[in-house]
Amino acid sequence: MPTENERKDVQKSMAYDLIHLLERNPEKTYTVQELKELIDTYIQGTQQ
Repeated sequence: MPTENERKDVQKSMAYDLIHLLERNPEKTYTVQELKELIDTYIQGTQQ
Protein backbone atom coordinates (compact mmCIF):
# COMPACT_ATOMS: atom_id res chain seq x y z
CA MET A 1 0.00 0.00 0.00
CA PRO A 2 1.45 3.40 -0.98
CA THR A 3 2.45 5.84 1.72
CA GLU A 4 0.87 9.27 2.01
CA ASN A 5 3.97 10.87 0.47
CA GLU A 6 3.84 8.47 -2.48
CA ARG A 7 0.17 9.32 -3.05
CA LYS A 8 0.96 13.04 -2.99
CA ASP A 9 3.77 12.51 -5.49
CA VAL A 10 1.41 10.66 -7.84
CA GLN A 11 -1.19 13.44 -7.55
CA LYS A 12 1.41 16.11 -8.31
CA SER A 13 2.70 14.11 -11.24
CA MET A 14 -0.80 13.74 -12.66
CA ALA A 15 -1.47 17.45 -12.29
CA TYR A 16 1.82 18.28 -14.04
CA ASP A 17 1.01 15.89 -16.89
CA LEU A 18 -2.43 17.45 -17.39
CA ILE A 19 -1.00 20.98 -17.31
CA HIS A 20 1.54 19.94 -19.93
CA LEU A 21 -1.25 18.56 -22.14
CA LEU A 22 -3.26 21.78 -21.83
CA GLU A 23 -0.25 23.96 -22.59
CA ARG A 24 0.30 22.23 -25.95
CA ASN A 25 -2.44 24.41 -27.43
CA PRO A 26 -2.60 27.62 -25.34
CA GLU A 27 -5.10 29.30 -27.69
CA LYS A 28 -7.72 26.60 -27.15
CA THR A 29 -10.55 27.17 -24.73
CA TYR A 30 -11.86 23.98 -23.15
CA THR A 31 -15.42 23.28 -22.08
CA VAL A 32 -16.07 21.47 -18.83
CA GLN A 33 -17.05 18.39 -20.85
CA GLU A 34 -13.78 18.50 -22.82
CA LEU A 35 -11.77 18.74 -19.60
CA LYS A 36 -13.66 15.79 -18.13
CA GLU A 37 -12.96 13.76 -21.26
CA LEU A 38 -9.28 14.74 -21.20
CA ILE A 39 -8.92 13.69 -17.56
CA ASP A 40 -10.86 10.46 -18.16
CA THR A 41 -8.66 9.58 -21.15
CA TYR A 42 -5.54 10.33 -19.10
CA ILE A 43 -6.72 8.06 -16.26
CA GLN A 44 -7.62 5.24 -18.63
CA GLY A 45 -4.19 5.49 -20.24
CA THR A 46 -2.39 5.26 -16.92
CA GLN A 47 -4.33 2.16 -15.90
CA GLN A 48 -3.18 0.14 -18.91
